[in-house]
Formats: sequence, C-alpha cells, structure tokens
Amino acid sequence: MRLIRIIVIVFLVAISEFDRNFAINYDNAGIVLREINKRRNRHGVPKLKLDNVLSNECQSYAWKLSKSATLNYSDPTNKDYTESICKFEVKRGALSRCVKNWYRGRKLDILDPKAKDFTAMIWRSSVSLGYGDANINSLQGVFVVRYTPPGNVKGLYKDNVPPRKRKQKKKKKQNKRKEDCASRPDNRCVFLLSILFLVSTNWQN
Repeated sequence: MRLIRIIVIVFLVAISEFDRNFAINYDNAGIVLREINKRRNRHGVPKLKLDNVLSNECQSYAWKLSKSATLNYSDPTNKDYTESICKFEVKRGALSRCVKNWYRGRKLDILDPKAKDFTAMIWRSSVSLGYGDANINSLQGVFVVRYTPPGNVKGLYKDNVPPRKRKQKKKKKQNKRKEDCASRPDNRCVFLLSILFLVSTNWQN
C-alpha cells in the first residue's frame, strides 16, 4: 500500500512538471508582443496578435531547445512561419533586451542575413505571433517567436519593411509677452512720450 502511494506521488509530480514545461507563460508572451508591436508602430505597420495554436508549437520547440546543446532553428526551409530565437538570462528586462537587440538590425541593409530578425519583426504582411519559452537552467532561458504569414520573402522586402516614420516636431508654444513702451516702443509710444516732453517743457516755462 505504501509503495502504491509513493508511485502515485511520483506520477503526480511528473505530470505537474510536464504541464509546467509545456504551459505557455502568457505574462512573458505579453511583454514580447508589446515590445515588438511598439517597434512595428514606429514603422507604420499593423500590430500583431498572439496566436495560441502557434504559441503551443513555439512552447514545444522552446522546451526541446532547452534540452539541447545548440540553439538551431526548427526548419529554415519551412514556408508556414518565420522564426526568431533568443537565449536570455533569467532576470528583469531580459525579454525586452532580446527584442531590442533584434531591432538593431535596422542599421543594416534589409537584405543582409544578419537583419533577418529585424525584418521578420517589422514585416507588414505578418498578422499573428506565437511565443514559447523554457528555462535552460536556473540562470538562463530560451524563447521562440514565430510569425505568420511568414516574412523575409525574397522580392517583397521593400513593400513589407518600410523605413521608420519621421518624428513629428512638436510646435513650441510661443509665450506672448506683454509689450510696453519700455520693452518695444511703437509709434504710439513715441507720440505719447513727445507730448509729455512738450507739456513738461511748457510747464517749466
């Protein structure tokens, strides 16, 4: 009887660990989605929406990567999605830094292979995003992002990766200064001063 209890406990622990590994962390997904959409907005392209089916696939692959010695792309030849992978340190702001690093690709030519994560992020025709992550150890993690419809399609870069919008200059509020004879004399002020001078001269006489 005692042995059966131990087996049941071990089984339940294993199940909970399995569920934890394959459960989507929606808080982290929201952070990455927000950071990506913020940068898409800078280029005037529509926001992405989180796709649960795509996210489940990302979660499975992120867990697989966490057990692997190398971070290889799932299938570079696929035509269903575009994929980006980031290894990060488990600490505050790490996910945002990954997106920030991808966005640095804007400084390169859009056809440069090193800019692929940037162009995938900004790709106008993509409408959905999948997200999944997993811990490699207590200090490091990895997350996978996938976009659909896929981006980085040869011959379509110029239409789908627009340049960053120019910042609109804010109109400076001009402070209206009260004008008086001392600060900015006009013809009326000169005329009044002349009359006062004549009156004072005549008064003295």
